[in-house]
Amino acid sequence: MLSSRGAQWAKVEYLHGKVNVYNPIDNPDGIVSFINAENVFMHDDLAQFINTHNLFDKQCCAYGEGYTGTLRLRTAMAKHLNAQFRPVQAIDPEEVTFAAGVTDLNEVCAMVTCDPERHDSIMLGMPIYGPFAKDLVMRTGVKLEYVAVGDTDQFSPACVAAYEAGFEAAKALGVDIRALIICNPHNPLGKCYPPETLVALLRLCAAKGIHLISDEIYALSVYNRDDRPAEEFTSIRSIDSSGIIDPRQVHVLYGMSKDYGAAGLRLGCVISQNLEFSKATRAICRFSSPSQFSMDLAAKFLEDRAFVTQFLQKSRHRLLQARLLAENLLTQAEIDFHQNGNAGLFIWVDLAAYLPLEEASGDGWATERALCKRFERAGVLIDAGEGYHTPYPGRFRLMFCVEERTLREGIRRSALSLV
Repeated sequence: MLSSRGAQWAKVEYLHGKVNVYNPIDNPDGIVSFINAENVFMHDDLAQFINTHNLFDKQCCAYGEGYTGTLRLRTAMAKHLNAQFRPVQAIDPEEVTFAAGVTDLNEVCAMVTCDPERHDSIMLGMPIYGPFAKDLVMRTGVKLEYVAVGDTDQFSPACVAAYEAGFEAAKALGVDIRALIICNPHNPLGKCYPPETLVALLRLCAAKGIHLISDEIYALSVYNRDDRPAEEFTSIRSIDSSGIIDPRQVHVLYGMSKDYGAAGLRLGCVISQNLEFSKATRAICRFSSPSQFSMDLAAKFLEDRAFVTQFLQKSRHRLLQARLLAENLLTQAEIDFHQNGNAGLFIWVDLAAYLPLEEASGDGWATERALCKRFERAGVLIDAGEGYHTPYPGRFRLMFCVEERTLREGIRRSALSLV
């Protein structure tokens, strides 16, 4: 017999065991997955680095300094972020707390900012990273308030009016918004927030007395394009917030999984100037402490500034080439996609014209799910927009960071499913 919550968790889907993955030689009938956002292009470089830096001290076999990141790793990460993010105030190692991935830290942020019994909630724009609905909610009981910006540009200061209205609408229903979470660069749209919009969002959070949590896990996966003006990443920590907001209300999420293709290291961190926030976070992180071996490898990686520089340059080049190939293949297949954005590992595809409305009596969301089933039968997995809280059915997130033959095969199968 399970508890009521245990019974609910037993219904949640999760990865477990080997997957029938497509390989053009060894498994041509396997499944093409466009779901997991991993920078596979850099796995060889990362593995080579690890294989030449895996002489571990015996201290890695012990509990070491605790559960929240070694001083060496926190120092290496702080120096790295100071060089890459250009914060107004240098990040101190004591502001950095590590856990076994940003997924866990999403949950921790919900736990330390919200009391579900008081109807506290977290506000997010639409569309937004779909798994937040699990990360922030599953074990916390916290409710999420999704805000639609309508025809307003989600990345312009004008979007603040929608958040203001969403905040007040929730308040009228007895819901207390305690934090706003943004993805910068954005997941799934691949766009970066400009400084003026970040300032406007900081002002909003200051006025409402809430936290601003900026998920910046794709910060260094921004690739410049020659065919249009390229967006630049601006960290929330690079905004001079003096006179705007108490810096103790602003927190940044970052990690090793995306920019470095190192999801297997299971290392994420939250950066905060709020000592009480950090204390609460560290107390919870004992349940998700990182491996001493992972932390040792990550510290060595981040300390090698020359290697990291060339690593990121190569990564950005590979991301751009893969993005351009994906755009070309989608265009050939007469599939529309979001034209803007030059960050992240994915492209936002518009298949509204192909929704099989006759299969669900005109219900757009039901037909989006029906289209997903078609893709699955064709051996393609792709994230549907419904899970990303997009306001309109027919949008899908396609992860383009796969081997070229896999990308071609996946789009070929998808196109055939639309006929």
